[in-house]
Amino acid sequence: MNDRKQALLNSLQHRRKITVIMVLLISLGILTTTTFMGGGKEEVKATWIWDVEQIQENPEKTISFAKQQNVNLIYVHVSIKDFSPKLYRSFIEEASKQDINVYALGGDPTWALTKNQDSMDKFVSQVKNYNRVVSDEQKFEGIHLDVEPYLLPEWKKNQNEVIEQWMMNTATVVDQAKANTELAVSGDFPFWVHKLNVPGSSQKVSEWMLNKLDSITIMAYRDYTEGTNGIKSIVTPLVNQAHQHNKSVIVGVNVIDTSEGSHTTFHGNKPGQMANELDKLEQQFNDHGGYAGIAIHDYKHWKTNVH
Repeated sequence: MNDRKQALLNSLQHRRKITVIMVLLISLGILTTTTFMGGGKEEVKATWIWDVEQIQENPEKTISFAKQQNVNLIYVHVSIKDFSPKLYRSFIEEASKQDINVYALGGDPTWALTKNQDSMDKFVSQVKNYNRVVSDEQKFEGIHLDVEPYLLPEWKKNQNEVIEQWMMNTATVVDQAKANTELAVSGDFPFWVHKLNVPGSSQKVSEWMLNKLDSITIMAYRDYTEGTNGIKSIVTPLVNQAHQHNKSVIVGVNVIDTSEGSHTTFHGNKPGQMANELDKLEQQFNDHGGYAGIAIHDYKHWKTNVH
């Protein structure tokens, strides 16, 4: 076991953030969640970058903001149609210098349907092909999926069928991504995913996803931590579930102006409110094995609306 652990650590020397390394080790059974989440752990602080113009115009400025905010993981969008390797090489290399990992972000609700598996395959192949020809400091460390099949009209018509296809596509992506690579695979999920059953089983979809993926990020879009329907309340079932499966979850919050209700976003809130609420969340879950950290959605809006 020690030899296996050392071999893995040696192969991951280019990885800049110890948290991601530990998550991979946990998934291989080399470390336990208790060991990983013990004293002195470095928690994840992530953000999404959907608008790649943000990194094209001034990658140094983007990384500087991320560093100031203690971000150590960025999900950056990769388009199948419009992919510029040069753009990502310079951005990831700059992030690497600041000990920030970068995951290739991709997703569409239709990716939950097997008829669109080819689109997912192209995305994964594009990331893998890119990683083959760049230096270690310019590589994507993982793939992050944002699929959200519940936005599809098919979800209302036949939810179980969509769930089955979603699971099939997820399994295929994981297998493809990990074939001959060290890519981590993670994804975004609604805070109520633990209420969904795997069709024909008592197992929850969240449990299945936790076991299949290296990490999951929960979209816990609320602007307060404590109380009924607060962040702590809605994520606790998943944090506990993750711990039971020797995994951990990242808790995502929103700063985008949205029509879904002011309680779902920190947009427009008083300065310092988001920081205060996230401090409360940290205090609640600091020693919990199922809690990995937070993620802010998204960078473009966060940088103009710092709380």
